Amino acid sequence: MQLLILRHGEAEPMLGDDAARQLTDRGREQVARVCEMRAAELAAVRAIWASPFVRTQQTAQIVADRLGLPVTTEQLLIGDTPPQAVLDALQQMEPVPGEWPLLLVSHQPLVGSLVNGLCGSGSQHPMGTSSLACLSAEVWANGCAELEWLQHKA
Repeated sequence: MQLLILRHGEAEPMLGDDAARQLTDRGREQVARVCEMRAAELAAVRAIWASPFVRTQQTAQIVADRLGLPVTTEQLLIGDTPPQAVLDALQQMEPVPGEWPLLLVSHQPLVGSLVNGLCGSGSQHPMGTSSLACLSAEVWANGCAELEWLQHKA
């Protein structure tokens, strides 16, 4: 099974409510470019889960519009969720062809913890804004995935 993990694009500075921060124009462009660079791989995605924060919803919608898919809002994808909670949710999913590959759109530190934890790579794989990682595994558990590729914004 493949799991794609995307960090939201560049967002407005923190001036109040973190959950309400929107993507900047530059952030929208960066996400669109990453989508263009990995269009063939993204075409395989069958489901999109995103954090409820505005910037992740906007990032997910850029991908969803290209793929013609809906975005499912998942509270567990906020940045300070323990990675194990996400792994538990993934482990409960049946490997139904219509739901995999799955794209998760979230924040730091969660995206970095998921990528590096699943691959058992410490902090070897940084996840900057608009970074998109593709992992494959039979079981979603720490140290059990292989990083197929990691695309950073151009």
